[in-house]
Amino acid sequence: MIITDIERHFERHFTEYSRISSENKVKFEKLRAVLSQMRKEGIDGILLKGADLIPRVYGVLGARRLGDADLLVHEGDLAALDRLLTRLGYRPVIDGNPAYMDPDHTLALDIVTTVWYADDQTALWQRAVRRELQGIPVKGLGVNDLLVYLSAYSVVHRACLSPQFGRDIALILAKEEVDWDVVADEASRCHLKVPLYHGLSFASTHYTGIAVPDLALGRLAPSTVGERLWYRFFERVVTDKPLAELGHLLLLITRPRSKKWRWLRDVFLPSPAFLKYRYGEPGVAHPVRTRLRRGVSLVVRAQVLLARVAARLVTRP
Repeated sequence: MIITDIERHFERHFTEYSRISSENKVKFEKLRAVLSQMRKEGIDGILLKGADLIPRVYGVLGARRLGDADLLVHEGDLAALDRLLTRLGYRPVIDGNPAYMDPDHTLALDIVTTVWYADDQTALWQRAVRRELQGIPVKGLGVNDLLVYLSAYSVVHRACLSPQFGRDIALILAKEEVDWDVVADEASRCHLKVPLYHGLSFASTHYTGIAVPDLALGRLAPSTVGERLWYRFFERVVTDKPLAELGHLLLLITRPRSKKWRWLRDVFLPSPAFLKYRYGEPGVAHPVRTRLRRGVSLVVRAQVLLARVAARLVTRP
């Protein structure tokens, strides 16, 4: 009976590994074709999240599922990239930023032109590391930027600390050399000190194989009354249990005070480009009506979100 259970467990995991490996193989072949054409046309890009991590630290295709392929590009290259992807048969999909789906509905490309918390985008590009993806030169974030980005994305943007986050961090720390002084300095400069401390502390406590040095955690640890209060807030609301739309609130509160109003302005009065990406042609054709409806919807959703946050703050120990 025990042997049968072990065999079933092994078979289930082997089947899942094979399925993910097969799906990822197709996606990476398609991604390689896109990157090859981008290289020929002089369009630079930095792979983000799974598209970077799977070949970089996992090393095998079946160990981590690739969802969308995330790519950081220069804003000035968006038009050329759109023409390239259209020529390859990709079609735009509705999102808050440029996004495309391949003709077979297998690979989704999620395109961004900025990393939201970084004031100096140029420095991110300068620190990017070069490697190869199936013979094609590609770029990924430098390891210190990678650790900050993944932690900020999980804690602030997604507002959920999943086992996948733990595995990503564990492999990065095992396979690459992190300069913790640089990480701590960058976290402080980008107003992400508390989120990074929470994310790395949570991962170290809940997931095995993560070796964050005590000195590194000490540099990130809250050191003022305000930081300690924020840490208690993050500790209660950002866990391994997602809270719908919490990331929107955290994106606001982690911004510097001088940039909060600008962010709110852009949220309630978005640019024509955002309207096109988020609502398609109808949003561009009727911008005033779209913005009004969006504003009303955001206010209602904000009230619901605040109620959810209050409930979690009250109910969690």
